[in-house]
Amino acid sequence: MEIHKQGFWQKTKRFLDPITYNKADTCRIISYFLIEWLFGVVFIFFIQETTSVFETLRQDLFFPVLVKFALIFWFLFFLLFWVYTWWTMTYNRYRKSIENKYLTQYVTFDMNMQEKIGTWKSVAIISKWIKMWAWLIDRLLMEWVNVFLSLFITIYLLFQVHSFLVWALVILLIITIFLGLFLNWFVVELRRNRIELDNIWSKNMVKIIMAKNEILQSKKISTEIGKLAELHEGQIYYNQKMSVYMVPFFALGPIIVIVLLYIIFIYFWQLYFAWDISISVIVWLSWAIIMMQNVFMNTLDFLKNFTKEFAEVQNLWDFFDSTPQIVGYEEGNTFEHKKWKIQIKNLSFGYDDENLVFKDFSLKILWEKVTAFVGPSWWGKSTLVKLIAGYIRASSWEIMVDGQKLSETSLKSYYKDIWYLTQEPSVFDGSVRENLLYAVKENVDESKLREIITQAHADFIYELPEGLDTQIGERWVKLSGGQKQRLAIAKIFLKNPKIIILDEPTSALDSISEKKITQAMHNLFQERTVLVIAHRLQTVKHADDIVVIQNWELLERWTHKELVKQKWFYKEMLDLQSWF
Repeated sequence: MEIHKQGFWQKTKRFLDPITYNKADTCRIISYFLIEWLFGVVFIFFIQETTSVFETLRQDLFFPVLVKFALIFWFLFFLLFWVYTWWTMTYNRYRKSIENKYLTQYVTFDMNMQEKIGTWKSVAIISKWIKMWAWLIDRLLMEWVNVFLSLFITIYLLFQVHSFLVWALVILLIITIFLGLFLNWFVVELRRNRIELDNIWSKNMVKIIMAKNEILQSKKISTEIGKLAELHEGQIYYNQKMSVYMVPFFALGPIIVIVLLYIIFIYFWQLYFAWDISISVIVWLSWAIIMMQNVFMNTLDFLKNFTKEFAEVQNLWDFFDSTPQIVGYEEGNTFEHKKWKIQIKNLSFGYDDENLVFKDFSLKILWEKVTAFVGPSWWGKSTLVKLIAGYIRASSWEIMVDGQKLSETSLKSYYKDIWYLTQEPSVFDGSVRENLLYAVKENVDESKLREIITQAHADFIYELPEGLDTQIGERWVKLSGGQKQRLAIAKIFLKNPKIIILDEPTSALDSISEKKITQAMHNLFQERTVLVIAHRLQTVKHADDIVVIQNWELLERWTHKELVKQKWFYKEMLDLQSWF
């Protein structure tokens, strides 16, 4: 269901869902806010007793009152300190429970959709929206604890004087709440438009940072800065429109307090001058009203920010609700190694319904052989191997991998036997050892690890400051493209998959690095089914089978030697690569 069609209670239940997984932590945070609120209440009673002492001229009671409240304040302070150390990680626990649910869902997104999402939006989802949700829950608990408790103590104190004052407060609150909701209703759409401009601004800012050299060379500095300036003007416009409603919105707090204080003073002035009420009552009651005003103002400010930030949480829900999961990740038959061919039958696929990459495409791939896919860019090579890898799924297809239908196979079990290496391999922030052993379940001894590092021509590892324990990201050790690739090849050796997919693994390397990578891959290819995509034909001339794809169709197929003899399209590409 789309978020904007969900009712208030549905949204509320979903928003508060992390609390149900962190009940103990919620009790901790409420207890902390309760103690913090007690400081204000005790201060009111402190004002009440001290002014009463002043008014009655009871000097003998003055110091006992000071000592009593000093002890109470110190007790609350130490209690607050203890509870704070007990509570501090509550926000992170809310965030943890949200991440556990949504990151698991994100990792298993349908790969067809993942291709369309893009890195920038993915980072925004994970780093911003989830964090915002956890923060809002934390602040919501704090504000409502303060509001309800402050309202309770204020009503209690007013009732001690006269029930008329309680009814005056209730009526004023009802009027204020309805006026606040009415004013905020006008602001919601304006705020949504401003948030959209802010997201566009962030995207343009990322563009400037990532493409600064091209912007500089193209003399587009003023153009890009001008785009940001236009977005700022749009934000200013929406801020001005919102201020028409937000100024009265924030004036509601002071107005309710001023009206209530006027009622108190008008009601009490005759009583005081007739000696029917003491000045201490007016003083501590005024303090109670002022305390309630501060709480009320903070709450109004929070509600303003809440409606703004809650739009981000709804964006998170919309995104996850509208993005399908991988089909057949957990479900299906367990993949088994049988040494049969890979067969593609009547494959049809497109990233949208109108533009098909493949239509009724068929192909057989030999098991435990090296098959190379070559041809011009954008003609389906990478898409084809992603389909074989199960990363994306076709609309009409049948792929038999090792004699098993991929559509009926559990991808979770299938992924144990494949490895996909691109020209930009995955290297995460951590030690070299952690990177190497990330996909390995069993323990690997040092001698075995050294043997694999040698096979992968990755001996550069031992020249790093701390060898295998060198932190790649944290200490800013920069690995070259060739070093990353050799590290990735060592990871493949360690995982020992049955199928290896290499998508242009040497396209961004210099000739020396490419030679070392080629040697490492020659060691890797033994007794494995290998699919290679390459523009540099140097890396595939020893392949057992070379498949030439053009216009998303099978154009030629043979070994390097035979294709050169035929002088077809492959030979033409070969001649254009003068270095070969």
